Amino acid sequence: MASGCCKVLLVVLFVLGVVRWCLQVPAHKKPPEVAVSLEADDWEESLRQKLDVHGYAHVKGLLRREEVVQLRGLAQTYCYGEQRKALPLGYGGYSVPAFLDIPEFADARWLPKDPRLHRVLGAVFNGTDYRDASHNDVGCDFVGVWHKDVLRGDAAKFQECGVWSPDSKGDRHEIYKVMFYLQDHASDEQSMKVIPGSHVLPETPWERGYVAMHPLMGDAVIFDQRLSHAGNTFYNVFGEGRLFMQVGYGRKNRFTDEFERGTVQRQQTLQARMLKAVPLQGLAVKLQDLKFLVLGSLMTLAPPRLLNYIADKDVAKLAARSCANGDPHESRAADAQRGSEL
Repeated sequence: MASGCCKVLLVVLFVLGVVRWCLQVPAHKKPPEVAVSLEADDWEESLRQKLDVHGYAHVKGLLRREEVVQLRGLAQTYCYGEQRKALPLGYGGYSVPAFLDIPEFADARWLPKDPRLHRVLGAVFNGTDYRDASHNDVGCDFVGVWHKDVLRGDAAKFQECGVWSPDSKGDRHEIYKVMFYLQDHASDEQSMKVIPGSHVLPETPWERGYVAMHPLMGDAVIFDQRLSHAGNTFYNVFGEGRLFMQVGYGRKNRFTDEFERGTVQRQQTLQARMLKAVPLQGLAVKLQDLKFLVLGSLMTLAPPRLLNYIADKDVAKLAARSCANGDPHESRAADAQRGSEL
């Protein structure tokens, strides 16, 4: 009986492997040059051009390496200390939602205020008004599938205006996330993977192929949150920890207001769950690692486009809404009517 079960399992794994290979996301044949050096004379214009055309940019050397080492120490202790305090995620890895509100991260509160960051943001928004979008979190070996960063689930109701069309004033969705990886990724593909130019489309143009980012400690990856992107799917129980911190900023308009309301609700809900839970330690840590190893392995074997279909199921609804005529409630009513007809 055991031998028969093993054979069945091997066949299933083989079939999954074949399907995974057939439906894999190809590598981009000619990745665009998105590196930005703040020493260059035209870096501001170059940064805006890369974000506009490709949806992402790689700003080199924004922070000092020793500063990132300090940030990494905070995240490492919270996620992987004697007690694991971070929120275990259903699909693998840990998160610290709204980490800037957590006392243990008090020494990281300089990050969103740093003048070097705001010098870059000033260039991103070309001197126009922007603000904190109230999004900030830490990822610790975060298992991330292909997706676009839109409000989903219960928080989707706050996004009344479709994020691929202007509102009645002509304003558009312009929200960017700034990611700081807390280790070097010069020789691996364990940081972000992106599909260039996918930020202007509700669907993901798989045929373009992906580009793996290779940031060093101190670099910043800035991307339009509508960009199709993914993290690492394999959870490595023997690694030193793949950690990042990210903060979000948007142009001052209704799109950022709506995103902020949904984000605040989501982060407060997740943070309350995290703080209420008993931190993991001892045997519970080993069992959690084993669970994440299995989940991550399944995620790695599963076809990326299938996982994306599940993760981005709310994107089509958001793309269909429009505030161009100034009445988002009618758009939401139309969404509900379409859903009732299915």
